[in-house]
Amino acid sequence: MKKFACLLLLFTLFLLSCFGDIVLTADSAARMALENNRGLKLQEITFMDKERTAKNRWNVFLPEITATAGVSRGNEILKNSPDATWAGQLNGSLSLTLGTDIPHKMNRIKEEYDAGNIDYEVAQRNLEVTVRQAFYELLICQKNMELVQSNLETNKKRYDQTQARYKGGLAPELDVLNSFLAWSKLVPTYDSLSTVYQHKMDQLKITLGIPAGEEVVLQGDVKTLVPDSLDLLDIPEEYETPELRKLKASLNVAESSRKELRGSSLMPELTLGWNINPYWNDITYGDDYVDRGSLSATLRWHLDNLIPNSSGNLKIKQLEDNAAKLRLQIAEEEENSISRVENLVRQIKQQQESVKTLEMTKEVAEKTLALTEDAYRYGTKDMLDVSDAQFTVRTAEMDILQRKYDIYCSILELEYTLNLTFGTLGR
Repeated sequence: MKKFACLLLLFTLFLLSCFGDIVLTADSAARMALENNRGLKLQEITFMDKERTAKNRWNVFLPEITATAGVSRGNEILKNSPDATWAGQLNGSLSLTLGTDIPHKMNRIKEEYDAGNIDYEVAQRNLEVTVRQAFYELLICQKNMELVQSNLETNKKRYDQTQARYKGGLAPELDVLNSFLAWSKLVPTYDSLSTVYQHKMDQLKITLGIPAGEEVVLQGDVKTLVPDSLDLLDIPEEYETPELRKLKASLNVAESSRKELRGSSLMPELTLGWNINPYWNDITYGDDYVDRGSLSATLRWHLDNLIPNSSGNLKIKQLEDNAAKLRLQIAEEEENSISRVENLVRQIKQQQESVKTLEMTKEVAEKTLALTEDAYRYGTKDMLDVSDAQFTVRTAEMDILQRKYDIYCSILELEYTLNLTFGTLGR
């Protein structure tokens, strides 16, 4: 009987997991996005194409091979001449062009693959940053909705109490109107927050590839979003930002393209060919044919590209200019990245100090709440005063959570910039 009950329980849990809400943590949401995001899949297809091309770049040495066959008959056939015969020929050719540009072409294909790999990795990291920020932004939004809902209920109680006092002649009508306005103004505020939350949730579903009709439950604690003490002394001294890696990869591609174009434009190329071309005056005599084929070697040189300011020469100069621009951008990014990292570290430290100040504000609000509760027990304060004090405490907590979220976003940006695994600085 116990075994049957256990099996029934496991089966029930299985059904709930299959048909229940989708429970997401920040890590599982990031993994789901990397697996299902359509935009990332598009970039993956592009990357796979470059990978396939790079693995088969040796095919630049494949010769060009063609084959043709045909028959013909003289115009005597139109006169019904018995001397008209069918002639036939076969043609097979093989040619291979060799030039100094081939090694550079192969290298350029490899550099394009490396650049595509970096682009794909950066796209993955960008997506993960977006998902993690959106995940905790939704949790913050949930907390904010709870706070507004609590304030809404408090103001409704205040309105009911003021209305009761007005009916008993203990409060003027103006107090009733003011309490009604204080309550009614929060209704659209809550509705607006709810709309924003649903919109952000829909966007997250699209990013993760979750169908619109599926219900999603977010599982996470924004209170422990960042550790109480965050050590930023272990930041590596040498690092390459994603933007710097992409620029260096682009420079490698530009250099390889320039060398390839120089090899094909300014240097001669050798074409080796072999052609077989048997010809029959009369295909009825299979052994009577003439082979017009040949073995050839041809040296070809585009001398016009040696002329200054020719089209080929100008294309080479354009590639040299592109490489020069990329070098300047690399130098600028190297300087900017140092400033960007230092600014992020200062920003995180300032946000940490702000959290300490907000925690002191919360402590004062909690003391005020305790004194208000004591006064309520002695009858000098009413329940609404206690509710106001509770709301102040919750608002202070909300401010702390919002600031911790700001720290979390800054840490994510810093980890992204330093090319660190997400969570390295936040552990």
